[in-house]
Amino acid sequence: MRILSIALAFIVLTGCGSPSSQQLPQPVTLNADDYRTEITDIDRLVFSPKAYDEARRNQLAAKLQGLASRVTVDSDSRFLAMEAHEINTLAYLAQHTSAIPPRDHLQENWMRIRNNLFEDRYWMARSAADVQSE
Repeated sequence: MRILSIALAFIVLTGCGSPSSQQLPQPVTLNADDYRTEITDIDRLVFSPKAYDEARRNQLAAKLQGLASRVTVDSDSRFLAMEAHEINTLAYLAQHTSAIPPRDHLQENWMRIRNNLFEDRYWMARSAADVQSE
């Protein structure tokens, strides 16, 4: 089941199987400081070494879905719509991820999406060591 989830995520997140003759949308970089609360909340949930119980999975999915909604609220950018779709896919994966490690797929995809959308900031987590204890 986990392998199927990862394969599905890869297909959705990379766009495999959907050739397009359209030009790629222009990237939009959002001000990370305007989204700091959401980013740090997601960082804590993604990188925390604590158990991945149902409450944590649901909380992470809700935070990701909230961020996806927020990044597209004032824009008709196709790039932002694509990134919001990827965030929602990650939310789905978060809800269905295993309680036991490894959960690298969540961390790696979150950092990739975060780096696509926001300029890097010193306060962004990159590993469990960067997450302050709750």
